Amino acid sequence: MIQVKWFPTLVKRTRSKQDRTEVAWRAGITPHDVFVAEGFNQADAEAVMVIINDSQESMGSALKDGDRLEFMVSIQGG
Repeated sequence: MIQVKWFPTLVKRTRSKQDRTEVAWRAGITPHDVFVAEGFNQADAEAVMVIINDSQESMGSALKDGDRLEFMVSIQGG
């Protein structure tokens, strides 16, 4: 099982409408798979940072059973 935490501004756009969800692990699953399953698209993915077990990773990183996955909005100033 993968524990998923959603950044507050993303929650309202998820299919589940929950700030924390669980996803069944399967071989080859990536954060991108989880993200798309909740109703997001590639354009959305470009503005989101992926954290796996407290380390920044990419949308294409392989997940392991028991991982903690977080999706955070990438905020940039200027």
